[in-house]
Amino acid sequence: MAEDENQFVYNGFDGAHIKLDGAKTHSNGLLQLTNTPKQQIGHAFYQLLIRFTNTFSSRLRQDISFSTHFVFAIVPEITNLSCWGMTFAISPSMNFTQAMGNQYFGLLNSSNNGLPSNHLLTIELDTLTNPEFNDTNHNHVGINVSAIVTYYSNRERINRSLQLVSGSPMHVSIEV
Repeated sequence: MAEDENQFVYNGFDGAHIKLDGAKTHSNGLLQLTNTPKQQIGHAFYQLLIRFTNTFSSRLRQDISFSTHFVFAIVPEITNLSCWGMTFAISPSMNFTQAMGNQYFGLLNSSNNGLPSNHLLTIELDTLTNPEFNDTNHNHVGINVSAIVTYYSNRERINRSLQLVSGSPMHVSIEV
């Protein structure tokens, strides 16, 4: 682990500044968000504040860019049978006690989905189709703002030969 005020790098999650909620780390440094029980929710939160703006005065504000890279694998209980997927979320809160699992990814529920007060940005790695959330298919990456509704998806229909539910390690890069 290497970190300073503006950046951090983890080569494994053991000993990291991560708050786990329903998740666990293994001795090899891997982070496991969930296991196979139905509707299980797991979170891993970076515990220190990350600022996305610098305010120099009441009239001058500078937005700060953010980037992250990580490797993940979605390992289904039954090979190639879809599960719910996962999200990378940016949130001002670590309190998701009212959240539901499944299509709400442990972040929202049916009564607060879409509320502007959520202040939530998520990158969803989804392996099921939910038409009520504008999902394009059962294997997609979506960008969501304060809701589990896909605002962006790749509609080019190009086969990239990546099955999110394959159990294979995949690399994600996110730039905000």
